[in-house]
Amino acid sequence: MAPGAISNIVEEEYEFVDVEEDYGTTSVGHIICTAPIAFGGDDQWLYYPNTKKFDLSRDSQRKLVIESDEKLHNHAGFMINPERSALVVVDMQNYFIHPLYRHHAAGLAAIKPLLRVIEKCRKEGIQVIWLNWGISDDSLRAMPPAVQRGFSKSLGWHVGLGAELPEGQGRCLFKGTWNAELFPSVKAAVEPQDLFFNKNQMSGLWSHKEPFHQYLTESGTKTLLFAGVNTDQCVYGTLSDAYAWGWDCVLLNDCTGTMTGRGAQELCEYNIATNMGFVTDSESFCGAQSLSQPSKSLFKTLSRRVYWKCEQIIDDFLPSISLDVSWPKKDADLGNTIKPKHVQDRPSLSLYDDTNPDARTASNITYIITLTDPDAPSRDNPEWSEMCHWIASNISLSSKSYSILPAPFDSFAKVVKSGQSESESSALDEVIEYKPPGPPPKTGKHRYVFLVFAPSNGTTLPLDLSKPKDRQHWGYGKERKGVREWAQENGLVAVGANFIYSQNKKQ
Repeated sequence: MAPGAISNIVEEEYEFVDVEEDYGTTSVGHIICTAPIAFGGDDQWLYYPNTKKFDLSRDSQRKLVIESDEKLHNHAGFMINPERSALVVVDMQNYFIHPLYRHHAAGLAAIKPLLRVIEKCRKEGIQVIWLNWGISDDSLRAMPPAVQRGFSKSLGWHVGLGAELPEGQGRCLFKGTWNAELFPSVKAAVEPQDLFFNKNQMSGLWSHKEPFHQYLTESGTKTLLFAGVNTDQCVYGTLSDAYAWGWDCVLLNDCTGTMTGRGAQELCEYNIATNMGFVTDSESFCGAQSLSQPSKSLFKTLSRRVYWKCEQIIDDFLPSISLDVSWPKKDADLGNTIKPKHVQDRPSLSLYDDTNPDARTASNITYIITLTDPDAPSRDNPEWSEMCHWIASNISLSSKSYSILPAPFDSFAKVVKSGQSESESSALDEVIEYKPPGPPPKTGKHRYVFLVFAPSNGTTLPLDLSKPKDRQHWGYGKERKGVREWAQENGLVAVGANFIYSQNKKQ
């Protein structure tokens, strides 16, 4: 995980689902990848194996983190840059969803979640775009036969594009008519800063000459969030062209609907999620956290500065080292919950300097890693706090290099899960041996915090570290005393961190 992703340990617990399934480490060929994996040429997405999230923000300082169901989508979420994103609402017009014309149950059901999404977009600064059918006599004359057939009155499917509708409703889907207007409850959500574009085919992006296409290109928009009707027709048609032209595509599935039946909605969602982009819903989108705004979420990051509000375990510091902590079946992931049975073995450690990929060869500094519990014996009664669980020293940076090529010989392809070689794993010195997390019964979740320290004077000489006299209070004999005091005593500064929650099954 990158240092900039290290989050706030807040006093309120961030709930995680502790699933029983164990997911394998991401690998390419024979090489296990712990570094971000890039997709694309000059315009790249990044995938982070540790968090199983895609970053579509192109190094934006502000990211909106949208969670996903990993079991459904094979990833845990994605991040977008709100300032270069747009919500595209397709064909929420009277002609398609008003009961006067048809009973479009799915289209009407999409309105309520859509209105919540629009409100979220306005809050986050995401441009709202209305993409509607709006034809003229000129476009009708130039329209391809297949498009006209889709609205053919003679075949009994529709009234026919351009046909005069009764009671002042205007010509079918002509610009400026009542039938081509937005459905009333949707129209009420329009604001002056919104943009409107007309289309005369299923897709609003079928040509680079289309005004909608020109706007997206000139504005530098990268990510498109799709809503509207019908999912398998105009929504999917526009999304498919957006995908082909190179825009990021996200379908808000409960903000879309179709009358086609026959699994059309599900098929579209499958194709988009596995090939064209991402699928999410209004609840996940509206619950997305912004990394640039104060938040109690796991992913709070402000200018890569870490605020450890965990009962003041450590003073504020700027992280420069990322820490991977791995047990045989589980990994620490900035606040995930792991059962005590999975953390009984001494973990494997990997340190990465993400600010300097060549740091391993450029520096001989070794690091110290500590593990402390501020919730001993319980969060409500921390009379033993802090509890020292581990002090390990003489830890070097790990290599982040990996290859997409298969290793030529198995003997050279051996990779330790943590990313360290066997010599690196065995070289660390234990000042205090590893004591596995073992929260007592009925004491709730405990926070187990790993901290990475470096010598404040930058020395590469062996360190003569003091050994705490006792695990309780790190030997200082006072409640809430611990790793901060020990680090100050030994001339150390914090440079990285990770943490987990764990609790006894008896609560």
